[in-house]
Amino acid sequence: MSLRDSILHNFWLKLLSLVLAIMTWFTIFAIQRNVRLNETGGTGTRTFNNHLITVMKSAADVHGFRVVPNAVNVTVTGANRILSTLSPKDVDVFINLTDAELTEGLTRKVQVFLPDGVDLVNVTPPFVRIVRLPEGPGTPAP
Repeated sequence: MSLRDSILHNFWLKLLSLVLAIMTWFTIFAIQRNVRLNETGGTGTRTFNNHLITVMKSAADVHGFRVVPNAVNVTVTGANRILSTLSPKDVDVFINLTDAELTEGLTRKVQVFLPDGVDLVNVTPPFVRIVRLPEGPGTPAP
């Protein structure tokens, strides 16, 4: 069989095979490029819903407190590679009561501590109300 006959024999099948091979190559190339872009760059946001608030108070303070509401939504931004590995344990949400005299209706700003490379976008709600729990029979008076 001559070269001309081997090229022209089943020409349309050979052409279809070539087109499918090129399309497959471009698809794989695009997927690999997209994965590399996501790993090395790009930023995004992530929201942690109903994240519980920690109360920071003096060790000498024996009063009980209730925080209303006791959970907030925290939205953060950063590199996609950091956000993908970020867990709720890495986000510290707290209120500081070490310097406060507790009066009725006290409100405090919610504070958030984040790891390096992650920035705070929003905390909802930004303020919480502090309610002093009544002293029970086992609670010593100040």
